[in-house]
Parts: sequence; structure tokens; C-alpha cells
Amino acid sequence: MFLGMLLIACNRQSPESNIIKVQLVRSGAWSDYGAAISIDSSLNYNYYSRNLRHGYFGGKISRKFWDSLNQKFKALNFKVLPTDPHAKAVPDGEYFELIIYWKEGKISVDRSVRYTSPNPVDQTFSWLNNSFKKVRLHRLKDPVKFETTFDNIPPLSADSGEFLPPLLDK
Repeated sequence: MFLGMLLIACNRQSPESNIIKVQLVRSGAWSDYGAAISIDSSLNYNYYSRNLRHGYFGGKISRKFWDSLNQKFKALNFKVLPTDPHAKAVPDGEYFELIIYWKEGKISVDRSVRYTSPNPVDQTFSWLNNSFKKVRLHRLKDPVKFETTFDNIPPLSADSGEFLPPLLDK
């Protein structure tokens, strides 16, 4: 009887495990075309890259990774993460849209990560953004639907009117 109760207790998800799915899209800087990540509670990991390895990829994560993800977002009080209203204002930076789904709802958060003065939110976004490097991925034949709305911001062109004219010496 004790062994049965122990097995049931070990199989139960911890209270912070009420996250069902996390999606992160990163629009890149001028030298980067961006990427998207989707991870769910079934330990499925999907990745889309617009860079050299362009395409859709899939794999599985470990339970340890999923638990770490839950702990990181619980520590940030994920249900009330603030959106950065100026996320798209920096012309050459990384912009993120994160959607966290849980049993009772979801939240969408836009961020511009500042590596010069990292904070716990930016560090978590960067950790999640780089997580594809630790997952054994294989190319998928079919596309994956990402529910994010944030798209790659096109680079500015010289004739877009976004650049100030050079100052001339008199």
C-alpha cells in the first residue's frame, strides 16, 4: 500500500506544473531572421528557424527540462508578466513574444531583451530562446502552427526615410 501511494505521489504534477504550453517567437536583429519555439506538457518541442537551417524541426525534452521551465516561470509570477510597450522600438534588437497557456487561461507578453542590464525576465527569455541547442531535433515534413502574432520586423532600407542625412562640415 505504501509503495502504491508513493508511486501516485511521484506521478502527480507539482502545483507549478499547471502550464500546458509555452510559445516563444523571436524576431531577429538585422543580421538574424528570427525563430519560434513551442513546448508543451507532453514534452513536445517544436522549432522554426528562418536562418541557415531554415525550416521546421521537432523533438522531445526531458521531464527535468519541463520542470525547470515551470519553476522559472513560477518564480517570475508568469500570470502577470508585464509587456514592454517599447519592445519594437529598437531598430536592431531582439524582440520576443511569449505566450504561456495554463489550465485557466493564457498570457501574451512582448519583450525587448536588454543584455546590457539583464534581469530575471530577460534571462528567462534568453534561456528559453537558446533551449533549442540542448534538444535533439529532426526536420519535420509539415509546418507547425505557432499562435504568436509577433513577426520578424523587416530591416530598414536606405530609402525608407528612417535614417537621418549625414552632417556636413561647413
